[in-house]
Amino acid sequence: MTHQDTGLDLAPKSPQGQQASYVRSVVKKTAETAPTAVAIVELDGRSWTFADLSEQVARHAAEIPEGARRVAVHAGNDNDSVARICAVWQSGASVVLLGALLPDTEAERRVRETFCDAVLGRQGVSATLAPGQSPAEPDEALVVFTSGTTGRPKGTVLTVDALSRSLQGIALGSGLPKEGRPPADPPRRLSPMFTPMAHMAGMLGVLSGWYVGKPVLIVPKFDAKVALRLVDEFGVNVLRLTPAMVYDLARWPEQRDLGGVRSVTVGTAAIPDATRVEFERRYGLPVLRNYGQTEFSGAIAFERPGDVAAGRRPEGTVGRIAPGVEVRIVSPDGADLGPGELGEIVARGGGSMAGYIGEDGRPISPGPQGWVHTGDLGTLDADGFLFVRGRLREMLICGGFNVYPAVVEAALNKLPGVVDSAVAGAPDERLGEVPVAVVVADDELGPIADLQTALRNELAPYEIPRRIVRVAALPRTENGKVDRPGVLRMVTSGD
Repeated sequence: MTHQDTGLDLAPKSPQGQQASYVRSVVKKTAETAPTAVAIVELDGRSWTFADLSEQVARHAAEIPEGARRVAVHAGNDNDSVARICAVWQSGASVVLLGALLPDTEAERRVRETFCDAVLGRQGVSATLAPGQSPAEPDEALVVFTSGTTGRPKGTVLTVDALSRSLQGIALGSGLPKEGRPPADPPRRLSPMFTPMAHMAGMLGVLSGWYVGKPVLIVPKFDAKVALRLVDEFGVNVLRLTPAMVYDLARWPEQRDLGGVRSVTVGTAAIPDATRVEFERRYGLPVLRNYGQTEFSGAIAFERPGDVAAGRRPEGTVGRIAPGVEVRIVSPDGADLGPGELGEIVARGGGSMAGYIGEDGRPISPGPQGWVHTGDLGTLDADGFLFVRGRLREMLICGGFNVYPAVVEAALNKLPGVVDSAVAGAPDERLGEVPVAVVVADDELGPIADLQTALRNELAPYEIPRRIVRVAALPRTENGKVDRPGVLRMVTSGD
């Protein structure tokens, strides 16, 4: 059984033409047609028009070597990072996003694996190639690191056309024409961006805000108090949140309402039903689930306000299929499954990836006929509602951040005294999951707390295990693989 939304053609198109050029030239063209329209607002109230931003883009363009085809950008949640990204696109090159919390060693690995010609905004990390040597194709727009289905983070290649089609889908899902709408002067209500710029959700937060004609309000780090202030101060009417953000707002100690907010969406990870219900009871607004992956430059399925208002909301659904996306549920041997049957979610569409970065820096095709295996287990009902039931892959999501056990284990195993290790995700009421670990150690091992301290030099804060337990041997399955549920039992058995 296959389900799709017919609002967009599924087949990728040529990257030539006005539609695809939006991503490359959005700042330059908008500065020409609406120079005084506001592009970006920061928390202190400072704002930049598209003309202001265009000047910043021009300055950063001078930092890009002539002929560069793939440029890594250190992307924080700030106006300057947006300008750097747009400068790379305007130059015709592809952006490789580097997160603000990445250790230098991991940033260097990503620069090497993507064969970058240059690096912007990150001290201590340099490119490995001379300009023009990168294997990036002309239509490549963005490389974002994600898990794929298993293992270490991999570079996901998205084309100009894929991003353009994702923006069209967002516009259609918002009840607007697929072409979006131009900015207004004075500006429409702001589109706040709380998620990190180096994530697909953050990057799309900027582009989609502009695409639907809204200035983007950039927030360096989410804080419930700040978010509530922004709703009042800037008249925010749409909130795009992670489950942890919904949790914080639901538990805010003071009695508040959300003023003119008319839509709350949640993505990046599954939200516990208890958190969603608590938020909805408190604020009287439905939390609309959104299911997507970096590999699709956005949503695969999402809940529609009209469905929720009409009571069409089966328990646990992530909504119906997004425009331009086609979804199947398949068995391990690839056979299509029927309504309600559990299998892997596979999807394709015009916004899907070109592939993962291979050893030569070129994309590895996602699969036959463009179908991408999500690594998630799910079901589809007869009405086209999608349900995500779990994950085939081992990756865990901590507060919206992807944590890869293999990466954490590699860092642990390098520490003095650690012989072997295994990492699992433990349920957390606020963050969804947090990493925990067991280690097999020799006599050189010091206090467990020292391991967590040492990991600060190798891992991002969200990757560091919240609890580490020393064990005699790792739990394993019959075929010799690490038994991750067994890891979790070992960690929690002493509670």
